[in-house]
Amino acid sequence: MQLLHALYLAALASAAPTTKSRRFTTDAPFGNKKGLAYNSGADTSVLSTTGSATWAYNWGAARNAPKFQQIPMVWGPGSEGDQAGALASYHADPNDTPWVLGYNEPDETGANGGCNASPQAAYNAWGDDMFQFSDLGIKLVCPAITSWDTTNGATGGPSGLTWLRDFASIGNNPSQFRCSAQALHWYGTNGQTAQQQADSFIGYIESASSTVNNIFGTNMLLWITEFSPLPVNDAQLMADFLDIAMPWLDNTNYIDRYSPFMADYMVTNGALNVAGQHFVKDS
Repeated sequence: MQLLHALYLAALASAAPTTKSRRFTTDAPFGNKKGLAYNSGADTSVLSTTGSATWAYNWGAARNAPKFQQIPMVWGPGSEGDQAGALASYHADPNDTPWVLGYNEPDETGANGGCNASPQAAYNAWGDDMFQFSDLGIKLVCPAITSWDTTNGATGGPSGLTWLRDFASIGNNPSQFRCSAQALHWYGTNGQTAQQQADSFIGYIESASSTVNNIFGTNMLLWITEFSPLPVNDAQLMADFLDIAMPWLDNTNYIDRYSPFMADYMVTNGALNVAGQHFVKDS
């Protein structure tokens, strides 16, 4: 075993749940679904502790969270740098790159963090961008969509599950995308309590799962790669929200992995804040 991979496994072991066995099946390290969506690699190091996440991603292919399994993303159609980075990650350590995430919010504007691609544009690029990974045995996650569901979203075109339905219907063969999971994003409502927002989150994911299964004609795993109550960066609100949401996520079999938005908001001045403390405890 290479020294680097041995060190990586040792770091992951510190984040493995130790107090009880989990009741779900996932290929995440140590059966721990929790992940980190991050901008600051330094903040992920603070979150490397018992009960915490075992994997991380940063909306691209940069590898700035070495204490975690690092899942690359091809951010948008034609993102050649991300493709090259993901391939480099695989060739450096195939065991550390079991998945590649597809496009980030093609149903959202660039100003709001989305890659802003129509279903047809995403369809046209998907094979060239993504099949090079599935040909290596890497599993693919279909494009992450917002929780809006309308024909007239922020980009002026379809959004949310409507975007996904239009994307998957092109060619009338959803299996052609070679996706083993679907990514979803969700944000809450300002002014609501943590309980109200957690109830809305769970209700949305349950409903969306049924719709996704119908769109693809099979039972799909879900990755919830961005989610947060509003306002974001309210540490106590997030802590209370996670206390409700994480046990449900951990015990729902079709949830394969999840990562709240975001790691940077669970660390303050180089230490875990209350949201980080609640996140890392074994749920």
